[in-house]
Amino acid sequence: MNDRAPVVPPNSTGPRALSSRPSSTGASGGVRPLDLTGRERHLRSAMQAMTKIAVTFTRGARKTLPFLMRQRGRLDPSGVAILDPTSAEFCSQGPSVEVLLECDESSSWAILRLDAGALAIVLEGTLGSRETSSASELTGELSPAQRALVGKIAQALAEDFVAAVKAETGQQLVAKDWYGLAGGEDRELPESDGLTVRCTFSGVEGAGIVIASSAEGLEAAVRENEIDEPAHGDPRMGDAMRDVPVDVVVELGRLTLGLREVLTLKAGDVVRLNAAVDDPVSVRVANLEKLGGVPVVSRGQLAVEIRGRHGE
Repeated sequence: MNDRAPVVPPNSTGPRALSSRPSSTGASGGVRPLDLTGRERHLRSAMQAMTKIAVTFTRGARKTLPFLMRQRGRLDPSGVAILDPTSAEFCSQGPSVEVLLECDESSSWAILRLDAGALAIVLEGTLGSRETSSASELTGELSPAQRALVGKIAQALAEDFVAAVKAETGQQLVAKDWYGLAGGEDRELPESDGLTVRCTFSGVEGAGIVIASSAEGLEAAVRENEIDEPAHGDPRMGDAMRDVPVDVVVELGRLTLGLREVLTLKAGDVVRLNAAVDDPVSVRVANLEKLGGVPVVSRGQLAVEIRGRHGE
């Protein structure tokens, strides 16, 4: 395969130049697990979101790859890890295809990568093979026809990834760059920390689809989504809350009297408030000003017609 040969549309602008970042490889040299007890505990919400995204993605990808359903195969997501550009996930010995995605409204980014083993499975499965391939069966350069086919499939899988991210965080990603890599070829990754999940084909060693996303972008999107959407809990709790008694107080007006005047008040005296009979009144709920209205008479009783919420 030619160096960074584009795999889909010929008018693509090619890969975007991204700055490299230091490796986060642990002592074992592989993907370093998250340590939620140390400095990485702030990634907890992003990690939880990435776990759910991976599950949703694998479900969608199984429909995008119908041969998996025919072969009763599946994609199994692994645990979430910190993105390490020197790990096995990103150092395939054979050709691979990578899709870069970005969010137009923020600096968030995401990556979807099919390694050599995944490409072999996808090519043979799409062409009607009844059995899955092993990763060692695809080591040479892809032909133009193969490149075009895997490009379309990678695009469809990227759409599944985009849908999974949007469903979990509300964040809208867009595919920006598509390119192929020769075996062992170096390439650069975004500078900010990322979280990654490797989705493996059941029953096949060394074959997988890797998804990765900006940790900071995920965390920010989750935080914003939590503000915009109500929390989902036990519906029985909501039903029980409806029966909790709450004091509602209507304030018709206020005035200030000296202690001498208060002590001289007697039956028959008239205390004039500082409001006219048609002035708006405040409605306090649980001692908080919540509503506004006007005094009216309803069925012979003094009442308040609600006109809106406080501050509107």
